[in-house]
Amino acid sequence: MEEELEKDMTPKLIGETWLQKHKQEGQRYRYGLYECQYCGREWECLATAIKNGVTKSCGCQRGKGFKHGLESNIFYPIWNAMIYRCNNPKSTGYYKYGARGITVCEDWLNPKNFIDWAQASHPNIEGVTLDRIDNDKGYSPDNCRWADKTTQVINQRMKKNNTSGYVGVSYHKGTGRWSASVGVKYKKAHIGYYSTIKEAVQARDNYIIENKLPHKLSTDYQKD
Repeated sequence: MEEELEKDMTPKLIGETWLQKHKQEGQRYRYGLYECQYCGREWECLATAIKNGVTKSCGCQRGKGFKHGLESNIFYPIWNAMIYRCNNPKSTGYYKYGARGITVCEDWLNPKNFIDWAQASHPNIEGVTLDRIDNDKGYSPDNCRWADKTTQVINQRMKKNNTSGYVGVSYHKGTGRWSASVGVKYKKAHIGYYSTIKEAVQARDNYIIENKLPHKLSTDYQKD
Protein backbone atom coordinates (compact mmCIF):
# COMPACT_ATOMS: atom_id res chain seq x y z
CA MET A 1 0.00 0.00 0.00
CA GLU A 2 1.40 3.33 -1.06
CA GLU A 3 2.05 5.85 1.66
CA GLU A 4 -0.43 8.69 1.72
CA LEU A 5 1.09 11.91 0.45
CA GLU A 6 1.44 14.61 3.08
CA LYS A 7 -1.11 17.39 2.59
CA ASP A 8 0.26 20.73 1.45
CA MET A 9 -0.50 23.11 4.32
CA THR A 10 0.71 26.25 2.55
CA PRO A 11 -1.80 29.09 3.13
CA LYS A 12 -4.20 29.39 0.20
CA LEU A 13 -4.46 32.70 -1.64
CA ILE A 14 -8.05 33.93 -1.88
CA GLY A 15 -8.58 36.36 -4.74
CA GLU A 16 -5.93 38.78 -6.00
CA THR A 17 -2.90 40.28 -4.27
CA TRP A 18 -2.48 44.05 -3.90
CA LEU A 19 0.25 46.61 -3.25
CA GLN A 20 0.13 48.38 0.09
CA LYS A 21 2.24 51.38 1.04
CA HIS A 22 4.39 50.94 4.12
CA LYS A 23 3.58 53.75 6.57
CA GLN A 24 7.10 54.15 7.95
CA GLU A 25 9.34 54.04 4.87
CA GLY A 26 6.94 54.88 2.04
CA GLN A 27 7.72 51.74 0.03
CA ARG A 28 5.05 49.40 -1.34
CA TYR A 29 4.79 45.71 -0.47
CA ARG A 30 2.51 43.08 -1.97
CA TYR A 31 -0.10 41.61 0.34
CA GLY A 32 -2.81 39.02 -0.15
CA LEU A 33 -5.83 37.52 1.60
CA TYR A 34 -4.99 33.95 2.60
CA GLU A 35 -6.85 31.03 4.12
CA CYS A 36 -5.07 29.10 6.88
CA GLN A 37 -4.96 25.39 6.02
CA TYR A 38 -4.85 24.49 9.71
CA CYS A 39 -7.93 26.28 11.01
CA GLY A 40 -9.64 27.83 7.97
CA ARG A 41 -9.21 31.43 9.18
CA GLU A 42 -8.78 34.16 6.56
CA TRP A 43 -6.16 36.84 7.16
CA GLU A 44 -4.01 39.38 5.31
CA CYS A 45 -0.33 38.59 4.97
CA LEU A 46 2.80 39.72 3.13
CA ALA A 47 2.90 37.69 -0.10
CA THR A 48 6.66 37.06 -0.04
CA ALA A 49 6.39 35.67 3.51
CA ILE A 50 4.08 32.95 2.18
CA LYS A 51 6.17 32.37 -0.94
CA ASN A 52 9.42 32.04 1.02
CA GLY A 53 7.89 29.71 3.59
CA VAL A 54 8.48 32.13 6.47
CA THR A 55 4.75 32.24 7.24
CA LYS A 56 3.01 28.85 7.25
CA SER A 57 -0.21 29.57 9.11
CA CYS A 58 -2.30 32.41 10.53
CA GLY A 59 -0.67 31.93 13.91
CA CYS A 60 -3.26 29.55 15.30
CA GLN A 61 -2.42 26.84 17.79
CA ARG A 62 -2.68 24.14 15.13
CA GLY A 63 -0.20 25.87 12.83
CA LYS A 64 3.17 24.18 13.17
CA GLY A 65 5.41 26.56 11.29
CA PHE A 66 4.28 30.02 12.34
CA LYS A 67 4.09 30.94 16.00
CA HIS A 68 4.97 34.60 16.42
CA GLY A 69 1.86 36.15 14.82
CA LEU A 70 3.72 39.30 13.77
CA GLU A 71 3.00 39.39 10.05
CA SER A 72 0.69 42.41 10.43
CA ASN A 73 3.33 44.52 12.21
CA ILE A 74 4.54 47.46 10.11
CA PHE A 75 8.18 46.38 10.54
CA TYR A 76 7.61 42.75 9.56
CA PRO A 77 8.01 43.37 5.77
CA ILE A 78 11.42 44.93 6.47
CA TRP A 79 12.49 41.91 8.52
CA ASN A 80 11.21 39.53 5.86
CA ALA A 81 13.07 41.34 3.05
CA MET A 82 16.28 41.37 5.11
CA ILE A 83 16.08 37.62 5.72
CA TYR A 84 15.20 36.91 2.08
CA ARG A 85 18.09 38.79 0.45
CA CYS A 86 20.64 37.36 2.89
CA ASN A 87 19.46 33.74 3.06
CA ASN A 88 17.68 32.92 -0.18
CA PRO A 89 19.79 32.41 -3.35
CA LYS A 90 16.62 32.94 -5.41
CA SER A 91 16.45 36.57 -4.29
CA THR A 92 17.38 39.04 -7.05
CA GLY A 93 19.51 40.91 -4.51
CA TYR A 94 21.23 37.83 -3.06
CA TYR A 95 24.46 38.47 -4.99
CA LYS A 96 24.86 41.79 -3.14
CA TYR A 97 24.10 40.33 0.28
CA GLY A 98 24.17 36.62 1.12
CA ALA A 99 26.55 35.76 -1.72
CA ARG A 100 29.20 38.15 -0.41
CA GLY A 101 28.86 37.12 3.22
CA ILE A 102 26.30 39.61 4.52
CA THR A 103 24.36 37.81 7.26
CA VAL A 104 21.65 38.50 9.81
CA CYS A 105 22.77 38.20 13.42
CA GLU A 106 21.40 35.26 15.37
CA ASP A 107 19.27 37.49 17.60
CA TRP A 108 17.45 39.01 14.61
CA LEU A 109 16.59 35.65 13.06
CA ASN A 110 13.66 35.89 15.46
CA PRO A 111 11.34 38.58 13.99
CA LYS A 112 10.16 39.64 17.44
CA ASN A 113 13.66 40.73 18.46
CA PHE A 114 14.09 42.75 15.27
CA ILE A 115 10.68 44.37 15.62
CA ASP A 116 11.39 45.30 19.25
CA TRP A 117 14.61 47.02 18.11
CA ALA A 118 12.84 48.72 15.20
CA GLN A 119 10.04 50.10 17.36
CA ALA A 120 12.53 51.48 19.88
CA SER A 121 14.94 53.01 17.34
CA HIS A 122 12.79 54.24 14.44
CA PRO A 123 12.65 58.08 14.29
CA ASN A 124 8.96 58.00 13.26
CA ILE A 125 9.49 60.01 10.08
CA GLU A 126 8.88 58.99 6.46
CA GLY A 127 11.65 58.44 3.93
CA VAL A 128 14.08 56.46 6.08
CA THR A 129 14.98 52.82 5.55
CA LEU A 130 17.11 50.21 7.29
CA ASP A 131 20.79 50.90 6.61
CA ARG A 132 24.03 49.13 7.56
CA ILE A 133 26.65 51.54 8.90
CA ASP A 134 29.52 49.35 7.63
CA ASN A 135 28.52 47.92 4.25
CA ASP A 136 30.93 45.03 4.63
CA LYS A 137 29.30 43.80 7.83
CA GLY A 138 25.94 42.15 8.39
CA TYR A 139 22.65 43.12 9.97
CA SER A 140 22.83 43.56 13.74
CA PRO A 141 21.77 46.20 16.30
CA ASP A 142 25.27 47.69 16.50
CA ASN A 143 25.65 47.98 12.71
CA CYS A 144 22.21 49.20 11.70
CA ARG A 145 20.35 52.50 11.75
CA TRP A 146 17.49 54.27 9.99
CA ALA A 147 18.75 56.58 7.23
CA ASP A 148 17.40 58.59 4.32
CA LYS A 149 18.46 57.99 0.72
CA THR A 150 21.08 60.74 0.74
CA THR A 151 22.86 59.21 3.73
CA GLN A 152 22.75 55.77 2.15
CA VAL A 153 24.23 57.03 -1.12
CA ILE A 154 27.06 58.67 0.82
CA ASN A 155 27.63 55.41 2.69
CA GLN A 156 27.88 53.23 -0.43
CA ARG A 157 30.90 50.97 -0.70
CA MET A 158 33.41 51.33 -3.52
CA LYS A 159 32.26 49.63 -6.70
CA LYS A 160 34.06 46.45 -7.76
CA ASN A 161 34.95 47.91 -11.17
CA ASN A 162 36.73 50.87 -9.58
CA THR A 163 40.26 50.99 -11.00
CA SER A 164 41.58 54.12 -9.33
CA GLY A 165 41.36 52.85 -5.76
CA TYR A 166 39.35 55.93 -4.70
CA VAL A 167 35.59 56.48 -4.69
CA GLY A 168 34.46 59.24 -7.06
CA VAL A 169 37.58 58.96 -9.21
CA SER A 170 37.61 57.05 -12.51
CA TYR A 171 39.55 56.92 -15.77
CA HIS A 172 37.91 58.69 -18.71
CA LYS A 173 38.89 57.00 -21.97
CA GLY A 174 37.68 59.88 -24.14
CA THR A 175 40.14 62.36 -22.65
CA GLY A 176 42.76 59.94 -21.40
CA ARG A 177 42.57 61.64 -18.01
CA TRP A 178 41.16 60.95 -14.54
CA SER A 179 37.67 62.22 -13.78
CA ALA A 180 36.53 63.40 -10.34
CA SER A 181 32.86 63.59 -9.33
CA VAL A 182 30.55 63.50 -6.30
CA GLY A 183 26.86 62.80 -5.83
CA VAL A 184 24.90 65.80 -4.54
CA LYS A 185 21.14 65.72 -3.99
CA TYR A 186 20.59 62.68 -6.23
CA LYS A 187 22.66 64.24 -9.05
CA LYS A 188 26.24 63.67 -10.11
CA ALA A 189 28.39 66.79 -9.88
CA HIS A 190 31.38 66.60 -12.24
CA ILE A 191 34.40 68.35 -10.75
CA GLY A 192 36.89 68.04 -13.59
CA TYR A 193 39.51 65.99 -15.47
CA TYR A 194 43.08 65.60 -14.22
CA SER A 195 46.36 64.18 -15.45
CA THR A 196 46.97 61.98 -12.41
CA ILE A 197 44.89 60.08 -9.86
CA LYS A 198 46.43 62.12 -7.07
CA GLU A 199 45.27 65.40 -8.63
CA ALA A 200 41.72 64.04 -9.13
CA VAL A 201 41.55 62.78 -5.55
CA GLN A 202 42.76 66.09 -4.16
CA ALA A 203 40.29 68.03 -6.29
CA ARG A 204 37.37 65.90 -5.09
CA ASP A 205 38.37 66.17 -1.45
CA ASN A 206 38.79 69.94 -1.75
CA TYR A 207 35.34 70.19 -3.36
CA ILE A 208 33.75 68.28 -0.47
CA ILE A 209 35.53 70.43 2.13
CA GLU A 210 34.86 73.76 0.43
CA ASN A 211 31.16 73.01 -0.08
CA LYS A 212 30.81 71.50 3.40
CA LEU A 213 29.29 68.29 2.04
CA PRO A 214 28.56 65.37 4.40
CA HIS A 215 30.45 62.94 2.14
CA LYS A 216 33.53 61.04 3.22
CA LEU A 217 36.73 62.11 1.50
CA SER A 218 38.06 59.94 -1.33
CA THR A 219 41.04 58.96 0.79
CA ASP A 220 38.69 57.47 3.39
CA TYR A 221 37.72 54.81 0.85
CA GLN A 222 41.21 53.95 -0.37
CA LYS A 223 41.69 50.30 -1.22
CA ASP A 224 44.11 48.15 0.75
